Amino acid sequence: MKIAWVTPFSHRSAIGRVSSVVTRALSDNSHEVVIIRSERDRNDAAPTHPTLLPLMWWHDISLDDLELSNDVIVLNFGDNYDYHAGTINYAFRGKNIGIFHDFYVYNLFNRWVVHNGFGEQIHNEEIRFTYGEDVSRLAKAAWNNDAGIEQIAETFPMIEWLARRCGAALAHSRFYVSRLGRSCPGPTAVAPLCFESREVEPLPIRHNDSVTITTVGVINPNKCSDAIIKSIASSSRLRRYCRFRLVGAISDTEASRLRALCNEVGFNNLDIVGSVDDRTLVTELERADVLTCLRNPVLEGGSASAIEGMKSGRPVIVADAGFYADLPGDIVFKIPRSIDIPVLTEVLERLASNERLRRETGARARDWARRTFSVESYLDVLEPLMEQFIRVKPLLAVGERVGQELAAIGATAGDPAIDILAKKMQDLFSVTPTEPDV
Repeated sequence: MKIAWVTPFSHRSAIGRVSSVVTRALSDNSHEVVIIRSERDRNDAAPTHPTLLPLMWWHDISLDDLELSNDVIVLNFGDNYDYHAGTINYAFRGKNIGIFHDFYVYNLFNRWVVHNGFGEQIHNEEIRFTYGEDVSRLAKAAWNNDAGIEQIAETFPMIEWLARRCGAALAHSRFYVSRLGRSCPGPTAVAPLCFESREVEPLPIRHNDSVTITTVGVINPNKCSDAIIKSIASSSRLRRYCRFRLVGAISDTEASRLRALCNEVGFNNLDIVGSVDDRTLVTELERADVLTCLRNPVLEGGSASAIEGMKSGRPVIVADAGFYADLPGDIVFKIPRSIDIPVLTEVLERLASNERLRRETGARARDWARRTFSVESYLDVLEPLMEQFIRVKPLLAVGERVGQELAAIGATAGDPAIDILAKKMQDLFSVTPTEPDV
């Protein structure tokens, strides 16, 4: 089939990295693929991910033209408006397949409102329309920056705001697929995130007592680095033998906050490495004995850093929530989603004192992750979803037209005529509703 794949493609984009791998595999499977870059700024001079496929900008081609020349249009959604301005543009003009890399896309939504000059009224109206009048007060608070990220994630993550504009939807974890199923009018499915790992040497025998604990990725308060510092500082053994390294982009404010915390609790072995290139990241992963991948709250659909950690053969500590809750308990170390520091300390002490446990668990994680988070597993779900979407496109188009007509004559939710018409259309198009692949 002919596929238009809409995605950020800057080398800085993790979604772009996934897209590079998946589109290459689709092409190898005899599909005709064109990549449409979705970044807001077409003058971005950053290098792209590698590809031999045709590469275009969303600014240069309309959705009508894409639909005329392709069987399927795939929209990759993440929580960054600068990367996904083009994706939203297409989503508002037709129903296509949406891949939801993040569970929480409120920042994407909020920036879309601000960038387009819509203001508070549209912000609040869109949230109320999607989640009901009960969220009005929190919507106003969010607009005024008076709502916490955890409150917003629990109440209106805005994934439904996009899902209802898609004709099919793909999740990367089970914990949010039901939200897609309730809001997307077409088929939904779950596929383990496809992630091509870097070549990292397995965890070696160290021949010493020192232990390096590492967190990789963008270092923000959501990564719970403060909890890890407090945990290490609370244990005489951990404080004596452990270093904690932060590898990834970090703001000056967050770096200052964490250094101040270290001074407060008497921990002197924090290394803030900052952003690194791929080669240095491999070196840091090979240096690590334990990887922490904590989140509070969990906002992403699938965690590339957790997957990379497992594929590197290192033991990974996660919070028992969201994507991480689905990981087998014998290959990762789970702590409560509230990030309970005494429990975290117990897990770190167990890992720090048992090199064999670190190496054996890391090896099991590596084997499982390589099987699970592969491009082959991803296409096993994605290709059938695309075929199913093609079959139901006529029904979706008719359904949308009928819905507009019903709204014009004043029909409301619960009207028996809606159920009757829905059954008639299913019979007409020979479509059997399917459950999400969970």
